[in-house]
Amino acid sequence: MKNFGNIRRALMVTALLLFCIFEQKAWALTDILQGADIQADPASVKAIVAAFDEAEAALKAKDTIKMMMFYSDGYNNRGLRKQDTGQIWEDLFGRYDRLSSRHVFSKIVVDEKTNTAHVTCTGAIFGVPRFGKSPGPVPMADPQAVMIDSWFEAVHHLVKQNGTWKLVGHDPAKGQESFGAAIHLLF
Repeated sequence: MKNFGNIRRALMVTALLLFCIFEQKAWALTDILQGADIQADPASVKAIVAAFDEAEAALKAKDTIKMMMFYSDGYNNRGLRKQDTGQIWEDLFGRYDRLSSRHVFSKIVVDEKTNTAHVTCTGAIFGVPRFGKSPGPVPMADPQAVMIDSWFEAVHHLVKQNGTWKLVGHDPAKGQESFGAAIHLLF
């Protein structure tokens, strides 16, 4: 079984890298891994994917107000609240252009009694740094996209509020030490 875990991880990382390298418009920005463990009805899965896609649209538009609609009022990620996360997005929107993200879901569990969901996800956020641009008459080479944030099999916790799925917080992947590890801040 240990070997299966390594193969699964390699497949997920390969899928994410292919998304990043080829960045074809036909591919979904939020995708469900073939063979994913889905413990939810199709309507819930569709609504969860739609919530992430709406957050992606806000990311591309650099719209902090719409981005923050993705977060629940009770959002808490290792002590960072919704307002703190909004300030981080504002900073990123000022520092990067052509922002995009990729989400590959490997497990979705919805509890209809509590209106909660737990989504296991591998993904990343990318952007082109603004500091590399030349304001003068001499053009610089087009700066390349960099990875701003990434996560492997992190669990996104969501809650359904007023018919919409909202992010409550995150857990790192099993076996990942939280001490000394970068905090996955965004989504």
